Amino acid sequence: MKDAPDWVNDLHIIIEDDDHSPFEGVSLLMRRCIGFGNEHAESWARHLARNRSARIGPWAPAIAESIHAEMQRLAPHYGCRGLRVSLERTTDASDDAQEATQPTHIARHAHHVLRELFAGWPSDSLVIVKREFPAYLRVDVQRAVDALTAGARRVGIHGRNRYEATDMASLLSERDHAKPIGALQFEDVDVGEGSPVRLATNAMSLIADADVPLAVWVNLRTDFGQSEHLGVEILAPPGEDAAARTAGMLDAIEAALAEGRTYRGKVLSLEGNETFRGMSPNALTVHDRTPVGEDGLVLPDAVTHALDSHIIRFAQQRAALKALGQSGRKGVLLYGPPGTGKTHTIRYIAERLRDHTTFLVTAEQIGMIQVYFRLARLFAPAIVVIEDADLIARQRDDMHSACDEVMLNRLLNEMDGLKADADLFVIMTTNRPETLEAALIQRPGRIDHAIEVPVPDANCRARLLRLYGRGLEIDAELFDRIVERTDGVSAAFIKEAARRLAQQSIQAETPGRIDSDSLDAVLTDMLSERDGLNLRLLGG
Repeated sequence: MKDAPDWVNDLHIIIEDDDHSPFEGVSLLMRRCIGFGNEHAESWARHLARNRSARIGPWAPAIAESIHAEMQRLAPHYGCRGLRVSLERTTDASDDAQEATQPTHIARHAHHVLRELFAGWPSDSLVIVKREFPAYLRVDVQRAVDALTAGARRVGIHGRNRYEATDMASLLSERDHAKPIGALQFEDVDVGEGSPVRLATNAMSLIADADVPLAVWVNLRTDFGQSEHLGVEILAPPGEDAAARTAGMLDAIEAALAEGRTYRGKVLSLEGNETFRGMSPNALTVHDRTPVGEDGLVLPDAVTHALDSHIIRFAQQRAALKALGQSGRKGVLLYGPPGTGKTHTIRYIAERLRDHTTFLVTAEQIGMIQVYFRLARLFAPAIVVIEDADLIARQRDDMHSACDEVMLNRLLNEMDGLKADADLFVIMTTNRPETLEAALIQRPGRIDHAIEVPVPDANCRARLLRLYGRGLEIDAELFDRIVERTDGVSAAFIKEAARRLAQQSIQAETPGRIDSDSLDAVLTDMLSERDGLNLRLLGG
């Protein structure tokens, strides 16, 4: 037969006031004797003023008696001469009787419900098993826990602040600063789908099995360095059956993470912040795809062929290559002047390889490169895109601090650490390939192929003008003149020219129709200063 839980011997403080003690005095008494913060103390003072009585606690008898004596001693000093303070033992009946009149957020505490759930076992015989998981995979962790605890009772655990260190051991044993039970709190998380995923942020699941009860706590905590930590803790009774069930649940969570259903096949990055360390809160950001089909990729035929051969067809033939003992990973460098379409090409690759999870790494996030590669291995097949690689992988002679070299070495170590059978692409982009560190581009297994994305030739300029000017009416003669006069410009220049032509036609009150005067006005403005800043910004 199960013993009664220990908490029935705890004591409540009963405060009664018929003489309308001053609000400030009651609030000060709560702060001084009980240790409430200002807001909490004022809340109880208002409750007492409205109801003429309050029931606070419970506490262990020695603590409750100490609070009781101190309140009786100090009440007259704070003008609360009519205040009556007494002690009352906690019982199920008294809890039910008082439930309607007391603030529900402190009526019960975490250690109460845990000791009720494990009433047949002494607290020191219970077993806590914990596993840490990446905080940025919290959605998959929480979804797995919800599936494993479906039908269980869930209670909300409330701490004083988000930095307060809380674990299952403290929830079970703390009495002086016991965590109250209250409403479940939820947070909407964007995972790049039609609607956000709603996750409980403070829920503990109580599985009331007669033989093997379990309490499951997803502990998301934030330290003062802004890093988030995620742990799953399971409280269980002693014995092999409980140990096997606990291990099975934790293994199931790890299996769910390996599947990566929430994020697999999406375009992701780790949220950045403004700290000098380049660290992030480890939350995954899902980026909207910008679909780029074959018609939307305007490059010379040789470049398109290289992309298809070294990336698209390589991915399609990867399994066969690995069966022949070849590596499944590949490093590709996309280089060329600004505005020629390197980022656009990345969008095309991500669209063609929709079964790959794409990770976007910018220069300010290079401090998280180890996390990116860890995620890429987890979600393989994957693409790791490192933009502006010359900012983090420039030649060592051009580095100005030890931090620069540390970041480069970290990148090289991660690329070297990839196993041959890893289904990964590492795609880097740069405007200045000549500045890249030789150890990166001259060693096989890091960068295997370099593809130039050049300024568009006449054929590509014509295709770009048709693409970006598809809503404009341009006769053949003017069309050819645009192509001829834009020799040497970038794809970004053609795109901006099409927009300015559209704006000029609206100003001329002939929307969409381009005449010779409009064309001359736009091109003269854009090409008048060959060395001007605007022209350089547009890739002229």
